[in-house]
Amino acid sequence: MSAQAMRAEAAAAAAKRRSASRASTLYLFALPATLLFVVFIAYPIMWVAGQSLYTGTADGRAVFAGFANYTTILSDPTFWTVVRNMVLWGVITIPVQMLIGGLLAYFIERHTHALRGFFRTMFFLPVVTSVSVISLVWVQIYAPYYGIAQEYLKHVGIVMMTSPIGDPKTAIYALIIVNIWQWTGFSMLMYIAGIANLPSEVLDAARIDGARGWRLAVHIIVPMLSPATKSLLLLGVIGTLQTFPIVHLMTGGGPNRASEVFGTFIFKQSFVLGDTASGAALSVIVLVIALVLSLVQIALLGARLSPAGKEQP
Repeated sequence: MSAQAMRAEAAAAAAKRRSASRASTLYLFALPATLLFVVFIAYPIMWVAGQSLYTGTADGRAVFAGFANYTTILSDPTFWTVVRNMVLWGVITIPVQMLIGGLLAYFIERHTHALRGFFRTMFFLPVVTSVSVISLVWVQIYAPYYGIAQEYLKHVGIVMMTSPIGDPKTAIYALIIVNIWQWTGFSMLMYIAGIANLPSEVLDAARIDGARGWRLAVHIIVPMLSPATKSLLLLGVIGTLQTFPIVHLMTGGGPNRASEVFGTFIFKQSFVLGDTASGAALSVIVLVIALVLSLVQIALLGARLSPAGKEQP
């Protein structure tokens, strides 16, 4: 073998060693995150999935039941009441929060100056307020005879005999109003961030072409805020499936299961009734629903966004 060939082989071997060393270093950097994922996400999911395949006996033994727990859950009328409530929750809260949040962001950013920080803080304040405080305040607002809602309704001749959260026909809608009030500020903040990143040259060109007011907002600003809108849709669906504290504190899923959501249903099955197997099966069903909805949204709306908020090809 010639000296030149030996040098080339040595250089190739050195490059291979450097590549292996770099790969090992990268794996070491990824190891902490991987361990956290396995311990706190992957393992609990697998454990719950395993528990959902067993059922308890009177003497405390766990007996393999296959998919019997899933069949029981899916045949329970309460489950379909919960599905209806979750659909109503998502269909109403997500677009309403986005619409009101977008309007607030537009007017605050375009039509306020000295008080801009004040308005941002006031509308975002419910997002960081304790859920227990929010529930106490809104229970009093909804109180019949003396609540703030009653004070306004009496001017149009309406007297509430019961609280809206105590009526099976209105309980879920009363909670939806509270949720919209609490989280609209988050949508506003997302749109404010989007408006701040809009390229000024595009807006200036649109104004030169005659776009003003609502025409500028609808045809230029709204399409350019699509990354924020897509993010809010994805987060809104996930947040809807995670709904629990406000319902648990204000109604507990009642009256007569009228405001039951997945969170309160799982809580009652697992910790109130002690049927952890059914609770585990229900948790797996919710996980699958969340995964499917997230994948559908990612496929339809796209998920590759640059830090600047622009979609990448």
